[in-house]
Amino acid sequence: MKKYLLILIVLFLFPRVKVEASEAGAIFLIIYPGARPNGMGATFTSVADDALATYYNDAGLGFQENTSISLMHANWLPGLYEDMYYEFLSYAHPISSGVVGGHIIYLTTGETVGVDEKGTKIGEWTTWDASVKISYGTKISKSLALGVGAKWIYSFLAPYDIIRKILGDSYRFGGKGNSWAFDVSSLYIPNELIQLGLSLQNIGPDISYLESGISDPLPWTLRFGVTWHVFSSETNKLTISGELTKIVVGIKDDLKEKEFNYIYHDTWKGLGVEYVMAKMFSVRGGYFWDVVGSRVGPTFGGGINLKGLRFDIGIDAPLYDFETENYRFSLSYSF
Repeated sequence: MKKYLLILIVLFLFPRVKVEASEAGAIFLIIYPGARPNGMGATFTSVADDALATYYNDAGLGFQENTSISLMHANWLPGLYEDMYYEFLSYAHPISSGVVGGHIIYLTTGETVGVDEKGTKIGEWTTWDASVKISYGTKISKSLALGVGAKWIYSFLAPYDIIRKILGDSYRFGGKGNSWAFDVSSLYIPNELIQLGLSLQNIGPDISYLESGISDPLPWTLRFGVTWHVFSSETNKLTISGELTKIVVGIKDDLKEKEFNYIYHDTWKGLGVEYVMAKMFSVRGGYFWDVVGSRVGPTFGGGINLKGLRFDIGIDAPLYDFETENYRFSLSYSF
């Protein structure tokens, strides 16, 4: 896919995303992975019962007894960039003291072609972002588990020689950056009906663009979720989940200037339901509210499980105020 001079400068050399909720870099970290959670309105912090816990709530690993692996692919928002795609791979494995795991995230917008003011091609490259995380979760009581994770973050926006050709030798902006961060979380299951999850994520220094020291804050994220198991038998199960997600970058300024009502207004909200029939078929639906970010609407999904091998699809295209498709396809295995 080709993105030219103006788009290059605005979107890639200055990657800070300014929305009402925050000003943050490395925003690929807040793309929700997994077809199953997305079919449920992105409500998974209080579920966290498979390898996707390494993204949503590391503490969920503490209650898991099986090794699991999950892989997701999405042609991410082709209505924006037709070549953009997102990959996610996660893994969880029990050990004597708890469960260890981790995940890898990769996002690319595809091929970028740079041109000068005269329209002459000066180079082409692939932009991409990646993160690698290791996780650990353990039960500290029958009903409570705690989790922690550490991640490395890398962003490649443009080669430095291309930047110099476009903006001149005196410009010292870097086209790549890295950082690190950690997550802390808890999952409380007081009985067979209710689960409560809390996670604070992406706690770390600004992502720094190497040649210049220019940096953007990471998207520090607070998640709180509640899950209600309406009924559960050996074969059938109905689950309802709700979740609040807040990007807390700039929250002190927001409290001073706009007060608490605005903070709640700028909090993402999700509601989801999952029905599992005969331990094999799953149907999911949800609704997601990001009012300030203009992402409001229903989500859908479903899956099939055959002896631990599960295929899921999640659809959230109705959230966006532009025409696009957005399908997530996940394959997972538990053994």
